[in-house]
Amino acid sequence: MRASPRREPVEGSSLPVSFLRSLGTRRPRGRWRSFRAVGRPVGAVMVGVGVAIALSACVGMIWDAVDPSPTIPEGGGLACLVAAVVSIGAGVLFYLSAGKTEQNKNLSRREALLSVALIWLGAGACGALPFIFGAGMSPVDALFESVSGLTTTGATVITDIETRLSRSLLLWRSMAQWLGGMGIVVLFVAVFPSLGGAGAKHLYKGEAPGAQAEGFRPRIAETSITLWKLYAVFTIVEAIILAFLGMDVFEAICHALTTLSTGGFSTRDGSVGGFGVPAYEWVIAIFMLLASVNYGLYYLMLRGRPLRQIFRDVEFRAYLLIVAISTLLLTTLNLSIHEDPVDSLRYALFMVGTTISSTGYGTDDYTAYPVTSFTIVLILMFIGGCSGSTAGGIKIERVTILGKQTIAQVRRTFEPAVVQVVRMGRSALSRDVLADVAAFFVIYMLCLGLGVFVVAALDGVPVPTAFGAMLTSLSNMGPGPFHNLAGFAGDNFAEYSGASKIFFVVAMLLGRLEFFTLFALLMPGFWRR
Repeated sequence: MRASPRREPVEGSSLPVSFLRSLGTRRPRGRWRSFRAVGRPVGAVMVGVGVAIALSACVGMIWDAVDPSPTIPEGGGLACLVAAVVSIGAGVLFYLSAGKTEQNKNLSRREALLSVALIWLGAGACGALPFIFGAGMSPVDALFESVSGLTTTGATVITDIETRLSRSLLLWRSMAQWLGGMGIVVLFVAVFPSLGGAGAKHLYKGEAPGAQAEGFRPRIAETSITLWKLYAVFTIVEAIILAFLGMDVFEAICHALTTLSTGGFSTRDGSVGGFGVPAYEWVIAIFMLLASVNYGLYYLMLRGRPLRQIFRDVEFRAYLLIVAISTLLLTTLNLSIHEDPVDSLRYALFMVGTTISSTGYGTDDYTAYPVTSFTIVLILMFIGGCSGSTAGGIKIERVTILGKQTIAQVRRTFEPAVVQVVRMGRSALSRDVLADVAAFFVIYMLCLGLGVFVVAALDGVPVPTAFGAMLTSLSNMGPGPFHNLAGFAGDNFAEYSGASKIFFVVAMLLGRLEFFTLFALLMPGFWRR
Protein backbone atom coordinates (compact mmCIF):
# COMPACT_ATOMS: atom_id res chain seq x y z
CA MET A 1 0.00 0.00 0.00
CA ARG A 2 1.25 3.45 -0.86
CA ALA A 3 2.00 5.62 2.16
CA SER A 4 0.23 8.95 2.47
CA PRO A 5 2.46 12.00 1.97
CA ARG A 6 3.64 13.63 5.18
CA ARG A 7 1.98 16.93 6.02
CA GLU A 8 4.29 19.83 6.77
CA PRO A 9 3.66 23.42 7.92
CA VAL A 10 3.35 26.16 5.35
CA GLU A 11 6.64 27.90 4.72
CA GLY A 12 7.08 31.44 3.57
CA SER A 13 3.69 32.76 4.77
CA SER A 14 3.82 36.25 6.28
CA LEU A 15 0.42 35.85 7.98
CA PRO A 16 0.17 34.29 11.45
CA VAL A 17 -1.84 31.09 11.74
CA SER A 18 -4.16 32.65 14.34
CA PHE A 19 -5.10 35.39 11.89
CA LEU A 20 -5.98 32.85 9.20
CA ARG A 21 -8.11 30.91 11.66
CA SER A 22 -9.89 34.08 12.76
CA LEU A 23 -11.07 34.52 9.18
CA GLY A 24 -12.57 31.06 9.27
CA THR A 25 -10.19 29.79 6.60
CA ARG A 26 -8.16 26.64 6.53
CA ARG A 27 -4.41 26.97 6.71
CA PRO A 28 -3.05 26.56 3.17
CA ARG A 29 -0.86 23.60 2.57
CA GLY A 30 2.28 24.27 0.51
CA ARG A 31 2.56 22.52 -2.83
CA TRP A 32 6.34 22.29 -2.71
CA ARG A 33 8.62 20.16 -0.61
CA SER A 34 11.06 21.56 1.89
CA PHE A 35 14.66 20.69 1.05
CA ARG A 36 16.37 22.56 3.88
CA ALA A 37 18.00 19.35 5.07
CA VAL A 38 20.30 19.30 2.04
CA GLY A 39 22.21 22.23 3.51
CA ARG A 40 23.95 19.92 5.91
CA PRO A 41 25.74 17.54 3.50
CA VAL A 42 26.33 20.30 0.94
CA GLY A 43 27.86 22.60 3.54
CA ALA A 44 29.99 19.82 5.03
CA VAL A 45 31.47 18.91 1.65
CA MET A 46 32.19 22.58 0.84
CA VAL A 47 34.04 22.84 4.15
CA GLY A 48 35.94 19.68 3.23
CA VAL A 49 36.91 21.14 -0.14
CA GLY A 50 38.13 24.27 1.62
CA VAL A 51 40.27 22.18 3.96
CA ALA A 52 41.76 20.31 0.98
CA ILE A 53 42.56 23.62 -0.72
CA ALA A 54 44.22 24.90 2.47
CA LEU A 55 46.24 21.68 2.76
CA SER A 56 47.42 22.03 -0.85
CA ALA A 57 48.38 25.65 -0.22
CA CYS A 58 50.38 24.87 2.93
CA VAL A 59 52.20 21.90 1.40
CA GLY A 60 53.02 23.95 -1.72
CA MET A 61 54.40 26.88 0.29
CA ILE A 62 56.47 24.63 2.57
CA TRP A 63 57.84 22.74 -0.44
CA ASP A 64 58.79 26.02 -2.15
CA ALA A 65 60.63 27.15 0.99
CA VAL A 66 62.47 23.86 1.55
CA ASP A 67 63.20 22.84 -2.05
CA PRO A 68 62.69 25.63 -4.63
CA SER A 69 62.23 24.33 -8.17
CA PRO A 70 63.87 25.96 -11.20
CA THR A 71 61.05 24.70 -13.45
CA ILE A 72 57.92 25.30 -11.30
CA PRO A 73 56.95 28.91 -10.51
CA GLU A 74 56.60 29.87 -6.85
CA GLY A 75 53.68 31.64 -5.19
CA GLY A 76 49.96 31.08 -5.28
CA GLY A 77 49.84 29.70 -1.74
CA LEU A 78 48.31 32.78 -0.11
CA ALA A 79 45.73 33.02 -2.89
CA CYS A 80 44.78 29.40 -2.27
CA LEU A 81 44.45 30.10 1.46
CA VAL A 82 42.06 32.97 0.72
CA ALA A 83 40.07 30.61 -1.51
CA ALA A 84 40.04 28.05 1.30
CA VAL A 85 38.65 30.59 3.78
CA VAL A 86 35.89 31.61 1.36
CA SER A 87 35.02 27.97 0.68
CA ILE A 88 34.91 27.06 4.37
CA GLY A 89 32.85 30.15 5.19
CA ALA A 90 30.32 29.37 2.46
CA GLY A 91 30.15 25.77 3.64
CA VAL A 92 29.45 26.79 7.23
CA LEU A 93 26.60 29.04 6.05
CA PHE A 94 25.09 26.19 4.04
CA TYR A 95 25.42 23.84 7.01
CA LEU A 96 23.73 26.26 9.39
CA SER A 97 20.95 26.94 6.88
CA ALA A 98 19.62 23.44 7.53
CA GLY A 99 18.44 24.47 10.99
CA LYS A 100 18.64 22.43 14.18
CA THR A 101 15.62 20.28 13.37
CA GLU A 102 16.72 19.54 9.82
CA GLN A 103 20.26 18.59 10.91
CA ASN A 104 18.97 15.61 12.86
CA LYS A 105 16.67 14.45 10.09
CA ASN A 106 17.43 11.39 8.01
CA LEU A 107 17.68 12.27 4.34
CA SER A 108 14.97 10.98 2.05
CA ARG A 109 15.77 9.69 -1.41
CA ARG A 110 14.72 12.98 -3.04
CA GLU A 111 16.81 15.02 -0.62
CA ALA A 112 19.78 12.75 -1.24
CA LEU A 113 19.50 13.20 -5.03
CA LEU A 114 19.33 16.98 -4.65
CA SER A 115 22.21 16.87 -2.17
CA VAL A 116 24.44 14.99 -4.62
CA ALA A 117 23.71 17.48 -7.40
CA LEU A 118 24.32 20.51 -5.16
CA ILE A 119 27.42 18.94 -3.64
CA TRP A 120 29.02 18.65 -7.06
CA LEU A 121 27.98 22.17 -8.06
CA GLY A 122 29.16 23.61 -4.75
CA ALA A 123 32.44 21.69 -4.84
CA GLY A 124 33.02 22.84 -8.42
CA ALA A 125 32.41 26.47 -7.49
CA CYS A 126 34.69 26.28 -4.43
CA GLY A 127 37.35 24.41 -6.39
CA ALA A 128 37.38 27.19 -8.98
CA LEU A 129 38.40 29.85 -6.46
CA PRO A 130 42.14 28.96 -6.34
CA PHE A 131 42.35 29.27 -10.14
CA ILE A 132 40.61 32.67 -10.01
CA PHE A 133 42.69 34.08 -7.15
CA GLY A 134 45.98 32.30 -7.83
CA ALA A 135 46.16 31.92 -11.62
CA GLY A 136 44.15 34.93 -12.77
CA MET A 137 41.66 32.82 -14.71
CA SER A 138 38.19 34.03 -15.64
CA PRO A 139 35.31 32.59 -13.55
CA VAL A 140 34.09 30.51 -16.50
CA ASP A 141 37.54 29.07 -17.25
CA ALA A 142 38.16 28.42 -13.55
CA LEU A 143 34.81 26.64 -13.17
CA PHE A 144 35.56 24.52 -16.25
CA GLU A 145 38.98 23.55 -14.86
CA SER A 146 37.56 22.80 -11.43
CA VAL A 147 34.63 20.66 -12.63
CA SER A 148 36.90 18.91 -15.13
CA GLY A 149 39.17 18.02 -12.23
CA LEU A 150 36.50 16.90 -9.78
CA THR A 151 34.68 14.83 -12.41
CA THR A 152 38.09 13.41 -13.47
CA THR A 153 37.42 14.44 -17.06
CA GLY A 154 40.91 15.86 -17.49
CA ALA A 155 40.02 18.40 -20.18
CA THR A 156 41.81 21.67 -19.60
CA VAL A 157 41.75 25.30 -20.71
CA ILE A 158 45.29 25.99 -19.46
CA THR A 159 47.85 26.04 -22.27
CA ASP A 160 50.87 27.14 -20.17
CA ILE A 161 50.86 24.84 -17.16
CA GLU A 162 54.62 24.89 -16.61
CA THR A 163 54.88 28.69 -16.42
CA ARG A 164 51.51 29.54 -14.88
CA LEU A 165 50.76 27.11 -12.06
CA SER A 166 52.70 27.05 -8.80
CA ARG A 167 53.12 24.00 -6.59
CA SER A 168 50.09 24.95 -4.51
CA LEU A 169 47.89 25.20 -7.59
CA LEU A 170 49.34 22.05 -9.18
CA LEU A 171 48.75 20.10 -6.00
CA TRP A 172 45.17 21.35 -5.66
CA ARG A 173 44.55 20.56 -9.33
CA SER A 174 45.73 16.99 -8.71
CA MET A 175 43.99 16.71 -5.33
CA ALA A 176 40.68 17.74 -6.92
CA GLN A 177 40.90 14.80 -9.30
CA TRP A 178 41.87 12.42 -6.53
CA LEU A 179 38.90 13.47 -4.40
CA GLY A 180 36.56 13.21 -7.37
CA GLY A 181 37.90 9.86 -8.52
CA MET A 182 36.47 7.70 -5.78
CA GLY A 183 33.77 10.29 -5.19
CA ILE A 184 33.51 13.19 -2.77
CA VAL A 185 30.09 11.95 -1.65
CA VAL A 186 31.48 8.47 -0.93
CA LEU A 187 34.15 10.16 1.21
CA PHE A 188 31.49 12.24 2.95
CA VAL A 189 29.45 9.14 3.80
CA ALA A 190 32.56 7.54 5.28
CA VAL A 191 33.41 10.58 7.41
CA PHE A 192 29.84 11.44 8.43
CA PRO A 193 28.04 8.14 9.14
CA SER A 194 25.71 10.05 11.48
CA LEU A 195 23.43 10.67 8.51
CA GLY A 196 21.77 7.39 9.33
CA GLY A 197 21.50 4.23 7.29
CA ALA A 198 18.85 5.33 4.82
CA GLY A 199 20.31 8.79 4.21
CA ALA A 200 23.81 7.43 3.68
CA LYS A 201 22.49 4.70 1.39
CA HIS A 202 20.60 7.18 -0.79
CA LEU A 203 23.60 9.51 -1.01
CA TYR A 204 25.90 6.61 -1.88
CA LYS A 205 23.61 5.34 -4.65
CA GLY A 206 23.20 8.81 -6.12
CA GLU A 207 26.97 9.30 -6.22
CA ALA A 208 28.18 5.85 -7.23
CA PRO A 209 25.34 3.97 -8.96
CA GLY A 210 27.78 1.53 -10.55
CA ALA A 211 29.68 0.62 -7.41
CA GLN A 212 27.28 -1.92 -5.90
CA ALA A 213 29.61 -4.85 -6.18
CA GLU A 214 29.08 -8.27 -4.72
CA GLY A 215 30.82 -8.85 -1.44
CA PHE A 216 30.53 -5.35 0.03
CA ARG A 217 29.48 -5.12 3.63
CA PRO A 218 25.92 -4.01 4.26
CA ARG A 219 27.02 -0.91 6.16
CA ILE A 220 27.62 1.87 3.65
CA ALA A 221 30.08 3.76 5.86
CA GLU A 222 32.30 0.68 6.22
CA THR A 223 32.14 0.10 2.47
CA SER A 224 33.16 3.71 1.81
CA ILE A 225 36.09 3.52 4.21
CA THR A 226 37.27 0.26 2.64
CA LEU A 227 37.12 1.77 -0.86
CA TRP A 228 39.12 4.80 0.20
CA LYS A 229 41.76 2.68 1.93
CA LEU A 230 42.28 0.63 -1.24
CA TYR A 231 42.35 3.80 -3.30
CA ALA A 232 44.93 5.45 -1.01
CA VAL A 233 47.19 2.39 -0.93
CA PHE A 234 47.31 2.17 -4.74
CA THR A 235 48.11 5.89 -4.91
CA ILE A 236 50.96 5.69 -2.40
CA VAL A 237 52.48 2.66 -4.10
CA GLU A 238 52.50 4.35 -7.51
CA ALA A 239 54.02 7.55 -6.11
CA ILE A 240 56.82 5.57 -4.45
CA ILE A 241 57.59 3.61 -7.65
CA LEU A 242 57.67 6.76 -9.81
CA ALA A 243 59.94 8.54 -7.33
CA PHE A 244 62.20 5.48 -7.14
CA LEU A 245 62.52 5.53 -10.95
CA GLY A 246 63.76 9.12 -10.83
CA MET A 247 60.69 11.31 -11.18
CA ASP A 248 60.69 14.43 -9.01
CA VAL A 249 58.90 13.53 -5.75
CA PHE A 250 56.38 16.35 -6.05
CA GLU A 251 55.53 15.43 -9.62
CA ALA A 252 55.39 11.75 -8.67
CA ILE A 253 52.76 12.56 -6.04
CA CYS A 254 50.73 14.68 -8.47
CA HIS A 255 50.78 11.99 -11.17
CA ALA A 256 49.88 9.24 -8.71
CA LEU A 257 46.89 11.31 -7.58
CA THR A 258 45.70 11.85 -11.14
CA THR A 259 46.47 8.32 -12.36
CA LEU A 260 44.47 6.38 -9.75
CA SER A 261 41.60 8.83 -10.13
CA THR A 262 41.85 8.28 -13.92
CA GLY A 263 41.80 12.06 -14.21
CA GLY A 264 44.80 12.85 -16.39
CA PHE A 265 45.92 16.28 -15.18
CA SER A 266 49.70 16.51 -15.52
CA THR A 267 52.34 18.91 -14.25
CA ARG A 268 53.75 19.19 -17.78
CA ASP A 269 52.34 20.85 -20.89
CA GLY A 270 53.33 17.74 -22.82
CA SER A 271 51.60 15.45 -20.30
CA VAL A 272 53.45 12.21 -19.45
CA GLY A 273 55.15 12.33 -22.85
CA GLY A 274 56.84 15.55 -21.71
CA PHE A 275 59.17 13.56 -19.43
CA GLY A 276 60.48 11.41 -22.27
CA VAL A 277 61.14 8.49 -19.89
CA PRO A 278 59.72 5.12 -21.06
CA ALA A 279 59.86 3.65 -17.52
CA TYR A 280 57.34 6.25 -16.30
CA GLU A 281 55.02 5.36 -19.15
CA TRP A 282 55.08 1.63 -18.36
CA VAL A 283 54.30 2.23 -14.68
CA ILE A 284 51.53 4.76 -15.30
CA ALA A 285 49.98 2.54 -17.99
CA ILE A 286 49.80 -0.40 -15.55
CA PHE A 287 48.22 1.69 -12.78
CA MET A 288 45.68 3.20 -15.19
CA LEU A 289 44.60 -0.32 -16.09
CA LEU A 290 44.44 -1.29 -12.41
CA ALA A 291 42.26 1.75 -11.68
CA SER A 292 39.81 0.67 -14.40
CA VAL A 293 38.93 -2.56 -12.57
CA ASN A 294 35.88 -2.81 -10.31
CA TYR A 295 37.09 -2.04 -6.77
CA GLY A 296 34.63 -4.63 -5.52
CA LEU A 297 36.93 -7.32 -6.93
CA TYR A 298 39.87 -5.93 -4.98
CA TYR A 299 37.69 -6.02 -1.88
CA LEU A 300 36.90 -9.68 -2.50
CA MET A 301 40.61 -10.41 -2.84
CA LEU A 302 41.24 -8.73 0.53
CA ARG A 303 38.66 -11.05 2.06
CA GLY A 304 40.62 -14.05 0.82
CA ARG A 305 38.54 -15.04 -2.18
CA PRO A 306 40.59 -17.21 -4.60
CA LEU A 307 41.73 -15.70 -7.87
CA ARG A 308 39.72 -18.20 -9.90
CA GLN A 309 36.56 -16.73 -8.39
CA ILE A 310 37.67 -13.22 -9.39
CA PHE A 311 38.24 -14.39 -12.96
CA ARG A 312 34.71 -15.75 -13.10
CA ASP A 313 33.42 -12.19 -13.14
CA VAL A 314 32.02 -11.65 -16.64
CA GLU A 315 32.83 -7.96 -16.78
CA PHE A 316 36.42 -8.52 -15.63
CA ARG A 317 36.99 -11.20 -18.27
CA ALA A 318 35.52 -8.92 -20.94
CA TYR A 319 37.79 -6.10 -19.73
CA LEU A 320 40.92 -8.24 -19.98
CA LEU A 321 39.90 -9.41 -23.44
CA ILE A 322 39.28 -5.86 -24.69
CA VAL A 323 42.62 -4.63 -23.32
CA ALA A 324 44.56 -7.56 -24.79
CA ILE A 325 42.97 -7.39 -28.26
CA SER A 326 43.18 -3.57 -28.47
CA THR A 327 46.82 -3.53 -27.39
CA LEU A 328 47.76 -6.24 -29.87
CA LEU A 329 45.95 -4.51 -32.74
CA LEU A 330 47.41 -1.07 -31.99
CA THR A 331 50.90 -2.52 -31.61
CA THR A 332 50.64 -4.21 -35.01
CA LEU A 333 48.87 -1.41 -36.86
CA ASN A 334 51.22 1.30 -35.58
CA LEU A 335 54.46 -0.40 -36.58
CA SER A 336 54.50 1.96 -39.55
CA ILE A 337 54.86 4.84 -37.04
CA HIS A 338 56.96 3.16 -34.34
CA GLU A 339 59.30 0.75 -36.10
CA ASP A 340 60.66 -0.77 -32.90
CA PRO A 341 58.14 -3.44 -31.74
CA VAL A 342 58.88 -2.72 -28.06
CA ASP A 343 58.24 1.01 -28.54
CA SER A 344 55.08 0.22 -30.47
CA LEU A 345 53.89 -2.06 -27.65
CA ARG A 346 54.64 0.62 -25.04
CA TYR A 347 52.75 3.31 -26.92
CA ALA A 348 49.87 0.92 -27.64
CA LEU A 349 49.54 -0.24 -24.02
CA PHE A 350 49.66 3.34 -22.78
CA MET A 351 47.06 4.47 -25.33
CA VAL A 352 44.73 1.60 -24.42
CA GLY A 353 45.22 2.31 -20.71
CA THR A 354 44.69 6.06 -20.94
CA THR A 355 41.63 5.66 -23.17
CA ILE A 356 39.73 2.76 -21.62
CA SER A 357 40.35 4.24 -18.16
CA SER A 358 39.27 7.70 -19.40
CA THR A 359 42.45 9.17 -17.90
CA GLY A 360 43.49 11.21 -20.92
CA TYR A 361 47.27 11.29 -20.43
CA GLY A 362 49.23 11.69 -23.63
CA THR A 363 52.50 10.23 -24.90
CA ASP A 364 51.60 9.81 -28.54
CA ASP A 365 49.82 11.83 -31.24
CA TYR A 366 46.83 9.56 -31.82
CA THR A 367 45.54 11.89 -34.56
CA ALA A 368 48.45 10.66 -36.70
CA TYR A 369 47.33 7.04 -36.35
CA PRO A 370 46.05 5.06 -39.33
CA VAL A 371 42.26 5.17 -39.67
CA THR A 372 41.82 1.69 -38.21
CA SER A 373 43.92 2.51 -35.14
CA PHE A 374 42.09 5.79 -34.59
CA THR A 375 38.76 3.97 -34.82
CA ILE A 376 39.85 1.56 -32.07
CA VAL A 377 40.69 4.53 -29.84
CA LEU A 378 37.25 6.08 -30.45
CA ILE A 379 35.50 2.79 -29.62
CA LEU A 380 37.45 2.56 -26.36
CA MET A 381 36.37 6.11 -25.51
CA PHE A 382 32.75 5.01 -25.76
CA ILE A 383 33.21 1.80 -23.78
CA GLY A 384 35.25 3.02 -20.81
CA GLY A 385 36.28 0.88 -17.85
CA CYS A 386 34.51 -1.45 -15.43
CA SER A 387 31.57 -0.50 -13.27
CA GLY A 388 32.60 0.28 -9.72
CA SER A 389 35.92 1.73 -10.92
CA THR A 390 37.09 5.33 -11.24
CA ALA A 391 36.90 5.13 -15.05
CA GLY A 392 34.31 6.90 -17.20
CA GLY A 393 32.49 5.92 -20.38
CA ILE A 394 29.40 3.75 -20.80
CA LYS A 395 31.13 0.98 -18.76
CA ILE A 396 31.93 -2.54 -19.88
CA GLU A 397 29.16 -4.09 -17.79
CA ARG A 398 26.51 -2.05 -19.60
CA VAL A 399 28.04 -2.77 -23.01
CA THR A 400 28.06 -6.50 -22.19
CA ILE A 401 24.44 -6.43 -21.05
CA LEU A 402 23.39 -4.50 -24.15
CA GLY A 403 25.13 -7.08 -26.34
CA LYS A 404 23.50 -10.01 -24.55
CA GLN A 405 20.11 -8.30 -24.66
CA THR A 406 20.45 -7.66 -28.40
CA ILE A 407 21.29 -11.31 -29.04
CA ALA A 408 18.29 -12.38 -26.96
CA GLN A 409 16.00 -10.11 -28.99
CA VAL A 410 17.34 -11.49 -32.27
CA ARG A 411 16.83 -15.09 -31.08
CA ARG A 412 13.28 -14.22 -30.03
CA THR A 413 12.42 -13.49 -33.68
CA PHE A 414 12.90 -17.13 -34.69
CA GLU A 415 12.27 -18.80 -31.29
CA PRO A 416 9.26 -16.86 -29.93
CA ALA A 417 8.14 -19.73 -27.68
CA VAL A 418 11.48 -19.88 -25.83
CA VAL A 419 11.94 -17.61 -22.82
CA GLN A 420 15.10 -15.63 -23.46
CA VAL A 421 16.95 -15.01 -20.19
CA VAL A 422 19.82 -12.48 -20.11
CA ARG A 423 22.51 -13.52 -17.65
CA MET A 424 25.70 -12.06 -16.25
CA GLY A 425 27.57 -15.11 -15.15
CA ARG A 426 25.12 -17.34 -13.27
CA SER A 427 22.78 -14.50 -12.34
CA ALA A 428 19.68 -13.80 -14.42
CA LEU A 429 19.10 -10.08 -14.90
CA SER A 430 15.73 -8.64 -14.00
CA ARG A 431 13.65 -6.57 -16.38
CA ASP A 432 14.32 -3.50 -14.25
CA VAL A 433 18.07 -3.87 -14.74
CA LEU A 434 17.70 -4.38 -18.48
CA ALA A 435 15.40 -1.37 -18.72
CA ASP A 436 17.85 0.75 -16.72
CA VAL A 437 20.76 -0.16 -19.00
CA ALA A 438 18.72 0.46 -22.16
CA ALA A 439 17.50 3.81 -20.81
CA PHE A 440 21.05 4.84 -19.93
CA PHE A 441 22.28 4.07 -23.44
CA VAL A 442 19.39 5.96 -25.07
CA ILE A 443 19.92 9.00 -22.82
CA TYR A 444 23.67 8.91 -23.45
CA MET A 445 23.22 8.91 -27.23
CA LEU A 446 20.51 11.59 -27.13
CA CYS A 447 22.70 13.86 -24.99
CA LEU A 448 25.63 13.24 -27.32
CA GLY A 449 23.58 14.14 -30.40
CA LEU A 450 22.01 17.21 -28.79
CA GLY A 451 25.37 18.34 -27.49
CA VAL A 452 26.99 18.10 -30.91
CA PHE A 453 24.22 20.28 -32.36
CA VAL A 454 24.49 22.90 -29.57
CA VAL A 455 28.30 23.17 -29.63
CA ALA A 456 28.43 23.35 -33.43
CA ALA A 457 25.75 26.07 -33.38
CA LEU A 458 27.38 28.09 -30.57
CA ASP A 459 30.96 28.10 -31.86
CA GLY A 460 30.59 27.23 -35.53
CA VAL A 461 33.05 24.36 -35.26
CA PRO A 462 32.93 21.35 -37.60
CA VAL A 463 30.60 18.55 -36.53
CA PRO A 464 33.48 16.09 -35.87
CA THR A 465 35.07 18.66 -33.53
CA ALA A 466 31.82 19.15 -31.63
CA PHE A 467 31.38 15.38 -31.50
CA GLY A 468 34.86 14.88 -30.03
CA ALA A 469 34.31 17.58 -27.40
CA MET A 470 30.95 16.15 -26.31
CA LEU A 471 32.26 12.58 -26.26
CA THR A 472 35.10 13.78 -24.05
CA SER A 473 32.74 15.60 -21.68
CA LEU A 474 30.01 12.95 -21.36
CA SER A 475 32.52 10.11 -20.99
CA ASN A 476 34.77 12.17 -18.67
CA MET A 477 37.53 11.24 -21.06
CA GLY A 478 40.09 14.08 -21.26
CA PRO A 479 41.53 15.64 -24.43
CA GLY A 480 39.04 15.94 -27.28
CA PRO A 481 39.70 14.37 -30.68
CA PHE A 482 39.16 16.25 -33.96
CA HIS A 483 40.09 19.64 -32.44
CA ASN A 484 42.63 20.11 -35.23
CA LEU A 485 39.77 20.26 -37.74
CA ALA A 486 38.64 23.53 -36.15
CA GLY A 487 42.14 24.97 -36.29
CA PHE A 488 42.60 24.75 -32.51
CA ALA A 489 46.14 24.59 -31.18
CA GLY A 490 46.41 21.28 -29.34
CA ASP A 491 43.49 19.29 -28.00
CA ASN A 492 42.59 21.53 -25.03
CA PHE A 493 39.37 23.52 -24.65
CA ALA A 494 40.84 27.01 -24.32
CA GLU A 495 39.47 28.35 -27.62
CA TYR A 496 35.82 27.48 -27.06
CA SER A 497 33.40 30.26 -26.15
CA GLY A 498 32.24 30.84 -22.58
CA ALA A 499 28.77 29.52 -23.42
CA SER A 500 30.20 26.27 -24.79
CA LYS A 501 32.43 25.85 -21.73
CA ILE A 502 29.40 26.15 -19.42
CA PHE A 503 27.63 23.60 -21.60
CA PHE A 504 30.63 21.27 -21.26
CA VAL A 505 30.52 21.72 -17.48
CA VAL A 506 26.91 20.49 -17.45
CA ALA A 507 27.86 17.59 -19.73
CA MET A 508 30.77 16.59 -17.47
CA LEU A 509 28.48 16.56 -14.43
CA LEU A 510 25.88 14.53 -16.33
CA GLY A 511 28.50 11.97 -17.31
CA ARG A 512 30.01 11.77 -13.81
CA LEU A 513 26.63 11.27 -12.12
CA GLU A 514 25.43 9.01 -14.96
CA PHE A 515 22.50 11.21 -16.03
CA PHE A 516 19.66 9.95 -13.83
CA THR A 517 20.59 11.94 -10.72
CA LEU A 518 20.53 15.30 -12.50
CA PHE A 519 17.64 14.54 -14.83
CA ALA A 520 15.49 13.60 -11.84
CA LEU A 521 15.67 17.25 -10.76
CA LEU A 522 14.02 18.33 -14.02
CA MET A 523 10.85 16.37 -13.27
CA PRO A 524 8.10 18.63 -11.82
CA GLY A 525 6.94 15.81 -9.56
CA PHE A 526 10.35 15.78 -7.84
CA TRP A 527 9.66 19.14 -6.19
CA ARG A 528 6.01 18.62 -5.25
CA ARG A 529 4.77 17.12 -2.01
